[in-house]
Amino acid sequence: GRGLRIADLLELGDVHRADAEIEAFERGADELRQPNYRRIGAIRRGMRAMIAGRLDEVEPMLESEELQRGWYELDPNLVQGSAVLLYEVRRQQGRLEEIRPAMESLAEQYPAVPAWHAGLTLLYISLGRDEDARRKMDRLAVDDFAALRGDPNRMVAFSMLGQAAARLGDRERGERLYELLLPYAEHNIVIGAGWSCQGSASLPLGELAGALGRYDDAERHFDAAMRMNLSMESPPLVAETLIRHGEMLAGRDEPGDRERAADMVAEGLDTAQGLGIPALVERAFALKLRLQGIDTADVRSSIDAVAEAVEDERPDLSGAAAPDGTVTILFSDIEGSTAMTERLGDRRWLEVLREHNSIVRAHVGEHGGFEVKSQGDGFMVAFSSARRALDCAIAIQRAFATQVEEQADEAVRVRIGMHTGEAIRERDDFFGRNVILAARIAAQADGGEILVSSLLKELAESSGDIAFGEAREVALKGLSGTYWLHAVDWGRVGAGAAG
Repeated sequence: GRGLRIADLLELGDVHRADAEIEAFERGADELRQPNYRRIGAIRRGMRAMIAGRLDEVEPMLESEELQRGWYELDPNLVQGSAVLLYEVRRQQGRLEEIRPAMESLAEQYPAVPAWHAGLTLLYISLGRDEDARRKMDRLAVDDFAALRGDPNRMVAFSMLGQAAARLGDRERGERLYELLLPYAEHNIVIGAGWSCQGSASLPLGELAGALGRYDDAERHFDAAMRMNLSMESPPLVAETLIRHGEMLAGRDEPGDRERAADMVAEGLDTAQGLGIPALVERAFALKLRLQGIDTADVRSSIDAVAEAVEDERPDLSGAAAPDGTVTILFSDIEGSTAMTERLGDRRWLEVLREHNSIVRAHVGEHGGFEVKSQGDGFMVAFSSARRALDCAIAIQRAFATQVEEQADEAVRVRIGMHTGEAIRERDDFFGRNVILAARIAAQADGGEILVSSLLKELAESSGDIAFGEAREVALKGLSGTYWLHAVDWGRVGAGAAG
């Protein structure tokens, strides 16, 4: 009974009474000494930490003895509750790719809970897999969303699919999902028995109304969302409301909209940075650049800009090919370069950029690489030898690692991705696939990391002196299927001889 009341109070936005019920529930769990009740309590504590913006407290709860002991004896609700909470953490961290396989498995494992497929639809969009998202949307929209309309989790399903429709530009389904979600406008979106509270349903309604061009409705929904999320005393939800409202205003672009949006994004960005929520910071920063007239598609990744330029120009790489016709491709750029530009200012940033480019070019020259294209801080380099390419990447990372130790405030952290492909035969396919694959691998790398394809790892392993970390399976934007990527443990690699 208390569990049901907790969910109802959260939906109504009465967070203080919900907290009192959570405490009473946990006292009862301790008195009864029921392990599953204690596990439910741990999940709800994680949910409350998420609402308050204390992300650093959530993972320890998920890894606690309460939730780890006897995992396979848990009932399905607890398995799903833990997964929902982990999804919320990874969403805010911008790390959804890590849980994509688990989400896909849960969606298939619990066909009676179609809301899992709705969540997967939105996850695919966040990962740039729009075609996969459209296929999910087609499946869920059958018979006017009949499977969802009878689901106890229909509110969260309508919310997630509404956001998906807005971002896919699916106007017809967006209109219907707006109608289905509208009755819940004055409620919060609560998943399950309080596993997660995603804040006011008026927030996705505002985003959806804006995408449909219903700007007066969008304004009304965003105002309602702000009232509810403020009453929840939730800085992350308030920041997200500000950022999404700003996105709507930027899209409408009527007199005064840009100024209002700039104020909103500044407040939302400050909050997101203070809380340490990477996904909100990235979204806010992209909007800030958009309001300044900068195309975020160009600045989000210098790697993408270089790859697109090379795709258009298709230079002759036969001179950089090995005797067997293969070329090893290296892409690199500076992690967080746009944020660094904002922090340092244009003059100092140009000095940092010149130094970065000089270091990269020096090592490329030393290792016999051919600079195919550079743009800003992004490079594409071709090598006839996979080993020379790896030695070059390692040398670059070591050079910048020394710089990190010496000047932390302006230290450059470089992302490097590499792949080997055949350049002479089927030249069009080489540029259409191998170059894009190498660029996408680089985009998966973190600052200070070298990621390589499985093929390149196989070519390099024979020397025996290159160490690799644990393989990770990822989906790559614009490419079908999944790929195994391997991080080079360059701190453990000897100087190596160019081969």
